[in-house]
Amino acid sequence: MKFEIGDQVKFMDQEGQGVITKIINANTVGVTTDGFEIPCSITDLIKVSRPASTAERLFYEGKGSYDAAPENKSEPAKDAVFETEHAPIMPAPAIEDDENEEDMRISPLRRSFGGKNPQSEGIYIALVPLDQQFMLRGPLEFYIVNYSPYTLLYNFATRGAESFYGVDFASVPPYSKILVESIEREDLGLWTEGILQGLFYQDENTVWMPPFSKDYKIRVNHLGKQENYVFPVFMQQKTLLVPVLDAARHKTEGISIDAGKGRKTDQKAESPAQNIVADSKNPLQAYMIQPEVAEVDLHVEKLLSTRLEMKNAEEKDYLARQLQVFETCLNQAIKHRLSKIIFIHGVGNGILKAEMEKRLKNYENLHFMEGSRLRYGVGGALEIFLR
Repeated sequence: MKFEIGDQVKFMDQEGQGVITKIINANTVGVTTDGFEIPCSITDLIKVSRPASTAERLFYEGKGSYDAAPENKSEPAKDAVFETEHAPIMPAPAIEDDENEEDMRISPLRRSFGGKNPQSEGIYIALVPLDQQFMLRGPLEFYIVNYSPYTLLYNFATRGAESFYGVDFASVPPYSKILVESIEREDLGLWTEGILQGLFYQDENTVWMPPFSKDYKIRVNHLGKQENYVFPVFMQQKTLLVPVLDAARHKTEGISIDAGKGRKTDQKAESPAQNIVADSKNPLQAYMIQPEVAEVDLHVEKLLSTRLEMKNAEEKDYLARQLQVFETCLNQAIKHRLSKIIFIHGVGNGILKAEMEKRLKNYENLHFMEGSRLRYGVGGALEIFLR
């Protein structure tokens, strides 16, 4: 039987029990009972339980078992592997510490179902101020967020002036986040640009998600503005959130299996939204940025064919034109079963945004939220999820 430091054991030939606090040699261990450590043959012991936690095992390791000099000079020294005719007896493997440490870095996310502003599933980078009251001072925690139903295996590096610097690699369970580092304010400049690569895993799915490699970049001035820290439902803390990958959009690039014919198909090629690009009469043609995603810029100058088109128009005429394009594109997006459409409305006086939200209340089976602040500015866009 294999014993490790911290194991609780019973004596076979007498009453009582103790804790293993030393590996003496291949056949003998030191057992501490009633405050005294006695050498015992492993054949006279029965294991009761393993340490309840990493901290408990480290506590017993701290009693000097590995640091003590071997009682026999011919015996192996510290951290050696003890071999017998049957099986090796080793100190607690270092990999266990790594696994436990990784587990301690991972925490679950809160799921959001329905509601007016659901969070889009995908992969994010999150910077969370430790001081939630005074967010512009003190350290920030750097997280990789997996808000998806897949296990994420990732490789993460920051970008320097002349090379990439590998920072971390690990796996993150579905709907969980992992703490990469706690960063002091003066060191934030080293983390504002990098690359995140990932593989998705799920036990079974009709669509197999492809791997990804995404660059990210955070503007330094965004870190110093309190309005850029939002309150995502899944984080439940004020967070500077950086979208890395949209799961629904990425899924269209995966490989699917036709269950009826056992045939592999290219999801991207068969997406119904592809027909939009081929249809020159469809107003969404110019706005498609992904097979199932459209992005419409409602700034007046983007909607006019010529500068003279609305030369004598008033503010209300501009607004009417913007809302006409908004409703036309939204209805076409629903008709062609897009997954999402984004309307860039700018900040302005908020009238256009208010009118858009008013009209959205007349539609069923859709949800909307404010677009990415890093991409569209504060309050500069609406993302509408259609299915």
